[in-house]
Amino acid sequence: MDFLTKKVQWLAMLLIVVSLFLTACGGDEEPDPIDQEGKIEVPQAYVFDSRFEEGASSVSYSGQVVRNLLLQDLKSLTDSVGKDGAKSVSVDDLLQLYAYDDALDLTTLTSTGSLGALEDKYSSLSTGKNLVGKISGDPVIGYNQTADELVRDWFKGIADNSNDSNKLGTAMAYTTDDGVDMSQMINKVLIGAVPYYQATGVYLNSLLERDNGEARDGTDPYTAMEHAWDEAFGYFGAARDYARYSDDQLAGSVDDFTFDSNGDGSIDFKSEYNFGLSRNAAKRDKGGSGVDFTKDIFDAFLAGRTAITNQGSVEEISTHRQTAAEGMEKVIAATVVHYINDTLSDMSNLGTVDENIANLNKHWAEMKGYTVALQYNPFKLISDGQLRELHGIMGEAPPSDAPGSSAYETQVTNYERAKVVLQTAYGFSSENMKNW
Repeated sequence: MDFLTKKVQWLAMLLIVVSLFLTACGGDEEPDPIDQEGKIEVPQAYVFDSRFEEGASSVSYSGQVVRNLLLQDLKSLTDSVGKDGAKSVSVDDLLQLYAYDDALDLTTLTSTGSLGALEDKYSSLSTGKNLVGKISGDPVIGYNQTADELVRDWFKGIADNSNDSNKLGTAMAYTTDDGVDMSQMINKVLIGAVPYYQATGVYLNSLLERDNGEARDGTDPYTAMEHAWDEAFGYFGAARDYARYSDDQLAGSVDDFTFDSNGDGSIDFKSEYNFGLSRNAAKRDKGGSGVDFTKDIFDAFLAGRTAITNQGSVEEISTHRQTAAEGMEKVIAATVVHYINDTLSDMSNLGTVDENIANLNKHWAEMKGYTVALQYNPFKLISDGQLRELHGIMGEAPPSDAPGSSAYETQVTNYERAKVVLQTAYGFSSENMKNW
């Protein structure tokens, strides 16, 4: 037998031995497809390529952008009746934004600052979207009504007041006789009952039940789980490159919290604009110490979406889901603390500053409305019992007791108790409880 023949036989025997070894070690099982394809790293911006369509993005949440715009524009309209040169509004005017119909073909009231918007019509961004269709139907703690019923009552109150010439153009156009700022209540309750509820109570809550192996509907460039996560992120309202913004920028003017990231000379609401909750996170970071809500929330959304793209474990995805949901909750809770502090300050100045009643009405409504908002998260840290206690303390209208009176001192004690309830639920530092 020549040398070449012996070498071929030796190689054949070696292959048989290796095959037997791999079989004994489970080598006949199919390898993990993630290992075959390679996992992506967590990106710096909310940008994820499709697993199913070469060169396509797998990120889509235009409907959430439209609802954030409608919510913001509704606030502009309800505020407008209290300004100089104001025009009265009807309930139908308000319903056009709340129950928007594409047939109206309306342009957003939201400014993008020195640069124009890439698309400024709601239906150009996404069709078939409104607020009323996504509002929570749960009864509101502290009220015997749903959020929808409350909002419609406040719409009627603003419409009636704005048609009173003695009230139009003043804060009383959107304020009840007992001092409730209806414009603020509508906005803050809707923040809770639509974007916050949809993000946490719908999309994050049902996330793990959604498929993450196939293209949704067989044709979309994303899975059902990827899309649900994106929609939750869309309701948070952050720009795709949220990490590039400082707290000062996000808490500043529109030219500060928008940026033409792709250099096309316009602002894209779907990627280059920061909406309400994402800006509130920065305001609480700026006014606090030892907290970084903007980073915590954005990092959780980035890491969670990466884990979903990589088809990670339920435990890994659930961890990021919890962090994102709790981060948004803490932003709202810290904002309640902020407005409790403002309300206490306004109460102490009643009778000494002419415009302080309007300030008190405004800050009380922001405090109360955001407290309502806290109920809409199934992952929430605060209990329903604690929320009932907070609503019991805050009542249904701003306090009007004269500083120094026994009733005033009781109210101050009660509001300080409300801060204790919130600190107990969230573990906020005493410094932040004082300074937010």
